[in-house]
Amino acid sequence: MLILGIDPGLSNLGYAIVEDKDPPSLIEYGVIETKKTTPYNIRLREIFEKLQSLFKKYKPEVTVLEKLYFKKNVKTAMRIGEVRGVILLLTSLFNSEISEISPSKVKSSFTGFGRAGKKEMKRMAEILFKKRIKEDDSVDAIAIALAYINTKTFEEKGDLIS
Repeated sequence: MLILGIDPGLSNLGYAIVEDKDPPSLIEYGVIETKKTTPYNIRLREIFEKLQSLFKKYKPEVTVLEKLYFKKNVKTAMRIGEVRGVILLLTSLFNSEISEISPSKVKSSFTGFGRAGKKEMKRMAEILFKKRIKEDDSVDAIAIALAYINTKTFEEKGDLIS
């Protein structure tokens, strides 16, 4: 089964295609970038088109997003919400199940520590997949996909720790 992990963002959207097998396999990862000088609606279309090509190519059975928590910047929350709307539309068009995981669960599932920093997250991704991964947004997307796989595995075994 192929999992599409997404770290939603307007300027930088991280994505990772991970195959759920033993051990999980990292198929593709990267960042979709849009320029701040490009009109907003065009940026959303660019994200749609690039993600659409991933959906067409891989046909992920599950798309996993990190649950978003914003305390300060409402404008940013609205923009990310609109990006998430694009993602939800694509999951519907391509019959991909949607799942969300909290940031602390992503970090604890991926590193064993719910407050792990970017450095620890990047190091764990490089250890697991024996690849140098430059972009933090890619690392986050990889972690999101793996957190889904780990959570699903623990739920199936009845060992889930909340």
